[in-house]
Amino acid sequence: MLAFLLRRHFGVLAQPELLHADDQSTADCARPSEAIGDVTAESAGRLFSLSSRIVEFASTRDLSESDTDRVTFEAAIAGFDQLQREVKALEEKLPLRVLALHAVAPGLRYASLAPPKPLALAQGRGDDAYVEPLHVLVEFTTSNKWPDDMAALHKVKSAFLLRLAECYAAAHPSTHVDVSSRFFGYGAQDGLLTGASSVQLAGADDFDYERDSFVDIRHISSGLTFRLSVLCEPEGALLAHKAQEMVRAGLSAQADALQCAHRRWMRTTQWRAMHHRQILDLCQRHHPAASLTIRLLKRWLSRHMLLGQSVGVPDETAELLAARVFTDPWNGLAAPGSAYAGFVRCLQLLAEWRWTEDMCVVDFAAAGNADSEDSARVASARRVWTTTDGLSADAYATLQAAFDAAIQRKDVRGALRIVTAEDPNAEWWGTVSPVLTRRLQSLARASLQTITDCISLGSDSTLSQVFTAPLTDYDFVIKLDKDVVCRQYEQPPASAFTSDGVQSAESAPRKEVFKNLLPSMQHASQVNVKQHANVFGQSDLVGFDPVALFVRDLVGVYRDSILFFNDVHGGRCIAGLWSPTARKTHPFTASMGANMMLLEHEKVGTKPAATLNKRAVVEEIIRLGEGLVENVVIQNE
Repeated sequence: MLAFLLRRHFGVLAQPELLHADDQSTADCARPSEAIGDVTAESAGRLFSLSSRIVEFASTRDLSESDTDRVTFEAAIAGFDQLQREVKALEEKLPLRVLALHAVAPGLRYASLAPPKPLALAQGRGDDAYVEPLHVLVEFTTSNKWPDDMAALHKVKSAFLLRLAECYAAAHPSTHVDVSSRFFGYGAQDGLLTGASSVQLAGADDFDYERDSFVDIRHISSGLTFRLSVLCEPEGALLAHKAQEMVRAGLSAQADALQCAHRRWMRTTQWRAMHHRQILDLCQRHHPAASLTIRLLKRWLSRHMLLGQSVGVPDETAELLAARVFTDPWNGLAAPGSAYAGFVRCLQLLAEWRWTEDMCVVDFAAAGNADSEDSARVASARRVWTTTDGLSADAYATLQAAFDAAIQRKDVRGALRIVTAEDPNAEWWGTVSPVLTRRLQSLARASLQTITDCISLGSDSTLSQVFTAPLTDYDFVIKLDKDVVCRQYEQPPASAFTSDGVQSAESAPRKEVFKNLLPSMQHASQVNVKQHANVFGQSDLVGFDPVALFVRDLVGVYRDSILFFNDVHGGRCIAGLWSPTARKTHPFTASMGANMMLLEHEKVGTKPAATLNKRAVVEEIIRLGEGLVENVVIQNE
């Protein structure tokens, strides 16, 4: 019975030392049945205790205080299904018939850090610190009456949403419905109307939803907030056609802007919807442990300030990493039977994969076969991590050819790059930079070593180090006022940490510089905000995260000088690294785009030498973050 529980619950070899085998042939030749015989009840108890401790990090402070019987992914999906029926019932009142509603929110595919929390649960205590909108695409039947002008097309889309909101509010009088527009025009910012070159905020600009009109529906029965946008197929065709026209006309700036807009449209409306269906099918039909594995991996990434931001790992890429260990098990093992095993294998994948040489494929077609131990051992006999049980030989050859072509173009260079049958060029979510990939590898190795030490010592006292970010590697750290971090309740519960003498990143003492430089900031921390209440006293704010907006502004202003990192799930600090160009001297010119200072008696060529004025930049950051920034810790000048 012990052997059966270990194999099914952990899905790993029972010998702890084989969790991170250095000799690949030893792991390949080992049989789980042979290793199980050496396990004692004491070592098995250590594994079960460790797994339960790790799972606690996937929870949140909010979730630990809520009615867990109602805060579930199933309840959120049931609410979405009901919304879909209610919207389709309005077809006779709408200009076009509703074809389908496509969910694209992680909370509707078992992949968000915590299940979506109904606002109705907390109306009594004002628990609306952060209201997460669940994004949904509304697809109407095709029509040849859509305008060929981009501005007119978006006005028609807005009219559709206004009509939809009007009809829904009339049918459900007690529902709160808001129509908003964050469409920035496909104009000055994108260069489509001005002829300027395309402007992007690193890579994050392509991953937002803030370029279209939408309607927010506060669903009464489920208590959730759904954000509906229109999926308009003619829009994508129009963008592609206009881009080709600009290419033929030789207008490269407008062509680049239109191609960027087309990729953004494809990502928002097509790629996200397909990815959503794949992850939902994996978690719902094939591998129940995949959901908690994804959540643990996202927690690990976010705690190390490497999730979902301009220089971090997109949410979808993190989900593909977790899906990889379930669809393509290795080392003669079956698919993970628990979130603990899945999380450990994700760390192994990050630590050991040769991103420069080997193609990493997520084969969703093999998801139904990966839970078979026989198929896993057959895959192990190939002595490779990539299995092709679901992909045909031709499909796999196509993926390999695309990977080889990327190597020839020098697009790989050690970057974390995950492909699927539908995305052979890894263009859906992009690639993670080589520098960040090496950072992920080192953090994964350290985390694996900590877990191995906990198993060997029989103590989980140092387990919290796996989910604690080392801030000593950064040049400066911006401390935020805890009262305005509206997502602070998404942090792990206190029960996940132990009094092992290891301080968290937020509480580690360091030298403080620039504290309270601005007089108007001195009273920011004295504001008493009701627990779990919206920090601005506005109950109708949906998806409003001032910290995320502050980081976005910082990236927009200092994207050439500083790299910013923060925990998107309620972290209280923002870490910064000076870019290599900021450390160099440059010839002084009037068009320098940063706060520069002259260096006395130094020249670059015939011109005076200038370098980034770091102290002035820090003061600018404090001024920009008035009301948010508590102090700044300078660690490296």
